[in-house]
Amino acid sequence: MMRQLSLEVINNIPSQALVLYTDGSKSNSGRTGSGVYARAEDGLVFRCRFRNPDNCSVFRSELLAITEALDFALRSETSDTYILTDSKSSIQYLKNWTKISEKTGQEIISKIVSLSQRSRVCIQWIPSHVGVFGNEVADLLSKEGSALPSAASGELFASEISSTDRAEANSTWEVRPALEWYAGNRPGLSLQSEGTRSAQTALGSLRSDHIKSLKIRRQRKDLSLLPLFLSCFSCSCH
Repeated sequence: MMRQLSLEVINNIPSQALVLYTDGSKSNSGRTGSGVYARAEDGLVFRCRFRNPDNCSVFRSELLAITEALDFALRSETSDTYILTDSKSSIQYLKNWTKISEKTGQEIISKIVSLSQRSRVCIQWIPSHVGVFGNEVADLLSKEGSALPSAASGELFASEISSTDRAEANSTWEVRPALEWYAGNRPGLSLQSEGTRSAQTALGSLRSDHIKSLKIRRQRKDLSLLPLFLSCFSCSCH
């Protein structure tokens, strides 16, 4: 059913139009790649694959593929340009173009504006993995791109950087400290004192933030007990 709907969309595209298929993918190792495939009426075939920076999201990989497709369309002489993608999120993102602040999205909008001066531009969603030849080729190219030895660029979305930092923080948090860490962090060890018992009590209160020197009296802060505490602590340490 989905394949039939896809073929109907493709068959309704003008025969003279430049049709580009784009895709982005992520490998098991975490690398991402983008792929673009096009076949024009005159038989011209365009294939492009490239690896994206580490920690790049699949969503941005889809956008980078669309960017590359627009670059190819800008170099071509065509009156109609159709970009077919299986990424609904990319299309929804570009529909809200007035709210786009990321560099990649802004570049796409800028290229669409430039291309639309001489060509009708349409970005159309089609389902993935339903046997559409162009989409399958773009998918293969994106997978090959993720396996390339180096990335085409090193730029990341701010959200991707934040996501990476959060993942690293969570990973660090989940690692249990070594036994030596527990042995070296016994209660009171960091504030050891050979003073009197009252001095040790004062240090313990200071460390645990259990100082009752701040009180509210008649809607005013009262620190009258703080000098007494400090005096007690000072005298006990001598």
